[in-house]
Amino acid sequence: MKKILCAFLALSVLTSATPVFANFDNFQKSPWTEEKTYVDKSVGKLAFGLTNITAGWTALFFETAKHGNIFAGIAKGVWRTGTNTVGGVLHAATFPVAVDIPLPDGGVKFE
Repeated sequence: MKKILCAFLALSVLTSATPVFANFDNFQKSPWTEEKTYVDKSVGKLAFGLTNITAGWTALFFETAKHGNIFAGIAKGVWRTGTNTVGGVLHAATFPVAVDIPLPDGGVKFE
């Protein structure tokens, strides 16, 4: 009975959080896709991937600071941290193949 209650509670939390995460899906193409040659695209994709791997965790703090609601900011920060870091790993691992894997808001940006 305890396991069923825990499973129901987890499902309830995930279901209630779905509308919050649905607002995060603003996937944009990566900046390296604008390059002209294959070599420039490959090097750009590797650099973009390494940037997202090393700086993906900063989204937690930036997103939390951007939002008025701290809980929504933390949720969005955790989501972006995960997507940027995993997306960076995918970009770095597949840099010889010039196929884009869009990230939310175009990945890590230092603007």
